Amino acid sequence: MTDEVFLRVNNIETYYGSLQVLWEVSLEVKRGEIVAIAGANGAGKSTLMNTICGVLHPARGSIEFENKNITHLNAYDIVSLGISQIPEGRRLFPEMTVLQNLMIGSYDRNARANKEKNLARVYELFPILKERKNQIAKTLSGGQQQMVAIGRGLMSNPKLMIIDEMSLGLSPLIVSDLFRVLQEIRERGIAILLVEQNVWQTLHEADRAYVIETGRIVLAGNALDLLEEEEVRNAYFGT
Repeated sequence: MTDEVFLRVNNIETYYGSLQVLWEVSLEVKRGEIVAIAGANGAGKSTLMNTICGVLHPARGSIEFENKNITHLNAYDIVSLGISQIPEGRRLFPEMTVLQNLMIGSYDRNARANKEKNLARVYELFPILKERKNQIAKTLSGGQQQMVAIGRGLMSNPKLMIIDEMSLGLSPLIVSDLFRVLQEIRERGIAILLVEQNVWQTLHEADRAYVIETGRIVLAGNALDLLEEEEVRNAYFGT
């Protein structure tokens, strides 16, 4: 990890129609860093992720990636710059094979040039996917489907991966394995912005974290330090 900030979100405000969801949200991600976004359902986490990825555009504020203003770029242009999103619920193509789902991640021309190298990297991180490359996605377990979703994100040749609710519906053992893989991914220089319901483990795994409530960032800092914040402990751990 370096001190280089390569994603910078500056005071963004985002609406769904006339309904404002985010208020003056700012955050930073440094190269090779894991940053967590914690918050209850409806706090604005997914809206924030979709705004960064170009699915939504903020009414005010700006977003910079590698010193380039991406505030109003389309989602496919943002993927080309090196940001991949792994959405909540995996959203695989259920009737397609594991390999076909992975290859969809390399549709961008920059990623196509590296698809064989990236596929080898995915199989190294998730050997079970190589064994099951011809298996139909809907027949996989939930944990294996999440591996495919992360693998598909890696196929886009990312510099930053944005992962929404990775642990949702998965067993603690599978979740621990996935967090181990995230550490391996970051060791390869890929930063991770992680939205997670599993606040306890996420704050143990992340470098820094932000807590969002009703569309506003209310706490930010070192992830382990936030574990000791009374507001976090009361909200998430009942202590």
